Amino acid sequence: MGTNCYLVWSPDRTVIIIDPGDEGTEIAQRINELGLKPKAILLTHGHFDHTLGVIDLKLIFKIPVYCHQADMFLLKRQKRTVNYFLKYKDITPNLNEIDKNLGEIKQIDIGEEKMEVIPLPGHTPGGVGFYYQKKGWLFDGDVLFDDGAIGETSHNYSSKIDLEKSIKTILNFPKGTKVCPGHGSGFII
Repeated sequence: MGTNCYLVWSPDRTVIIIDPGDEGTEIAQRINELGLKPKAILLTHGHFDHTLGVIDLKLIFKIPVYCHQADMFLLKRQKRTVNYFLKYKDITPNLNEIDKNLGEIKQIDIGEEKMEVIPLPGHTPGGVGFYYQKKGWLFDGDVLFDDGAIGETSHNYSSKIDLEKSIKTILNFPKGTKVCPGHGSGFII
């Protein structure tokens, strides 16, 4: 599905995993090769192409999953959605719970550093971004892409109005911010 998974780590090698779309065991192998210490899995939103690697990583590293509660309905129907879109049966279980609700969290600690949680609804009701101010990086999920495309709003739970507000939020970040989208290449605003 071409989903970007990001590993963001601090100088003490504490790492958070953003949107492990698939291949959880390969992501785990890379984390081990780099000598990183996983702290958490962060989800920008609940679509299966951003979450299929979650269960493997959660089981391998025994770390919590953070997602906005408003996207829980998407996680609970992951298996059915994968079957519908990819025609795969029994490839993955549903994610029936999260450990931390990003709707109640303003920042995430990565070792001694911090990452801000930014509400970015529209593509999904619980869409969020993660802003790593020290580096000037914004992980925006499926809100805005490098080619000017925007997240899809054709789902009955999506909102064009909310997505437009989320895009304005992104465009108001400091000049020089690197946007790291859920698909495609990053770009500078």
